[in-house]
Formats: sequence, structure tokens, C-alpha cells
Amino acid sequence: MSFSPLALITRLFGRRPDLAIPSGLWRELLVGLQDRGRYERESGAFLLGPGDGPRRVTSIVFYDEIDPAAFDTGIIVIDGGCMADLWAVCRKRGEIVVADVHTHGGEAGQSDSDRKHPIIAEPGHIAMILPNFAATPLRLREVGLYRYLGRFNWDRLRPSLLRPTLSITGG
Repeated sequence: MSFSPLALITRLFGRRPDLAIPSGLWRELLVGLQDRGRYERESGAFLLGPGDGPRRVTSIVFYDEIDPAAFDTGIIVIDGGCMADLWAVCRKRGEIVVADVHTHGGEAGQSDSDRKHPIIAEPGHIAMILPNFAATPLRLREVGLYRYLGRFNWDRLRPSLLRPTLSITGG
């Protein structure tokens, strides 16, 4: 068992993270993104969770599970007609989309396309970008986390001593 003073301080006095993912799902997400992108093209997924309380990820729907052609061009293109399949999955599981995630070949900054074409264009939605096509080892400080404000404006979420933005939890 490891001990982290920062994790203890945050747990006792800090605010909850913007997004929490169990470690098992985190590993599943990374492997799924790596397999789909083959370390040479973008890949992505919807992160689902309960609609109440903080944003906790409880399941994953990869983009190609609702649109088999989503990764065919090397960048992510989802046919809007396929989104009904995502909403059906959400209803069946009793979950909502708590965030989306996609990979970039370099750093995890938002591209113009990312800013102008949010996957979920609802204020408050969180978009996560993983660098280097999700290659491991992946440092959490390299992950880009962005909150959609509406009207194509975004806020980059940055951690502080008492406020982590992303938490990978045991389990």
C-alpha cells in the first residue's frame, strides 16, 4: 500500500475531483483507445455514469460501438444519426454521459476542431484529451480536461493543491 500526503490532504480538506474513474475502468479505457487507434490515429469514447452527484465513470462506450466508421478517416467523425444508439445505451443502463474522451498524437491541448465541434454541446459537459494516442505510461498531469461553457467557449480545468481535476480511484 502506498501513502500520498497530497492524496490524504485532498481527501480530508479538498473538493471532489471534476471526474473520477475507477482504476480498472481506466485501464480498460486506455487499452480500448490504444487498440482502436493503433498508436497512429485518434480514437475516443463516451464515459457514462450515474446522473446524481459528482461525475463518476461507471462504464464506457467507445465511439465505434455506436458508429463503426467513427475512426476510418484517422480523425474522429461520428454520424449524428448514430447518437440515438448512445442514448438507447444510456437509458438501458440508467446512466448519462458524464464526459467524453479522445486521443491526440501529440500533447493534450484542444484543436480548433475540438473547440468548434463539441461531441456533447451542453454547458458543463467535460471533454478529456489523452496525449500520444493514450500510450502508457500516461501521467495524469499530461491529460487535458475541458469544461464546455456554451457558445463554443471552454474552460481548461487545472488541478490545485486542494482540487484535483481527475481522480483514478481504487477498484
